[in-house]
Amino acid sequence: MKKLKTAIVGLGVVGRLRKDWIEKNNNYKIIAISDTRFKNDFKKKDIFYYQDFKKILSLNLDCVFVTLPNYLAPIVTRKFLKKNISVFCEKPPGRNVTDIKNVIKVEKKSLGKLKYGFNHRYHGSVKLAKKYIQSSELGKILNIRGLYGKSKIISYEKSDWRSKKKFAGGGILLDQGIHMLDLINFFSGPFTVYKSLVSYNFWKYDVEDDVFAIMRNKKNVMASIHSTAIQWQHRFRLEINLEKGSLELNGILSGSKSYGRESISISKVKTKKYKNKIERKVIYFKKDYSWKEEISDFANIIKYNKKIYSGNSNEALEVMKMVGRIYKNDK
Repeated sequence: MKKLKTAIVGLGVVGRLRKDWIEKNNNYKIIAISDTRFKNDFKKKDIFYYQDFKKILSLNLDCVFVTLPNYLAPIVTRKFLKKNISVFCEKPPGRNVTDIKNVIKVEKKSLGKLKYGFNHRYHGSVKLAKKYIQSSELGKILNIRGLYGKSKIISYEKSDWRSKKKFAGGGILLDQGIHMLDLINFFSGPFTVYKSLVSYNFWKYDVEDDVFAIMRNKKNVMASIHSTAIQWQHRFRLEINLEKGSLELNGILSGSKSYGRESISISKVKTKKYKNKIERKVIYFKKDYSWKEEISDFANIIKYNKKIYSGNSNEALEVMKMVGRIYKNDK
């Protein structure tokens, strides 16, 4: 089949990373890129470079990758969907629930596909955890505990839009913690009861730098998350306790290499009267295939008109509702 004529809107850190993987995939052909930091419009290696993304709207495209700040992403996504062009948009889908709802209204009338970049779902440890949960080998989930932390909010190319609520919509929870909320929901959602504490105390921005939240769903599964920008040693840890054992995800392979070695610890418990015998094994993941697989998944969705089972707009809406409820709970 023909290659998908592709554009990228926003060539920051994530945009460049997406570009690298798109170029490695034979399903795509990049024909245009836009970024406001370009000094002027120009053409290089059969790719048009524009300052204004609106110039891309008139091109004959199959799909576009939107890698923009939170306040711009839903606006640009809607414009391409109105042109019946399929859109891959990075998380978060916007600043709030209203942003994603407005996108969904346009999506329903569009012939284009819409997928959101919840990249962590494609990591090796997460995929293996999902298999164990679906197999019921360890029984039903009882509770989930998560910690996702880094040392600051402003980190990408020293751009400060993430520290301003009017542009970002929220702080560390919306920027990074949303990945862990998505995984919690992916494993055992949806959740209905929320309690939270939200702090702005350390970095003194008008977006939060520290969040603790606990949740419960209708199956009485309880979950907790600590999302923080004052974790001096970067951490990713997700513990899932089940009836017959536990799954513990530690570290996440990332571009910064700062979250440690990615692994999953699988513990099986055999109970005899008052004694527990635990069989435990640890699996380490040396390479990150998540970006490659996510890009390939999107290509197959478009080329073969498949349904979006991971990262669809309904899932994006649900995780944005989770973020909103956590913010709202701490008045």
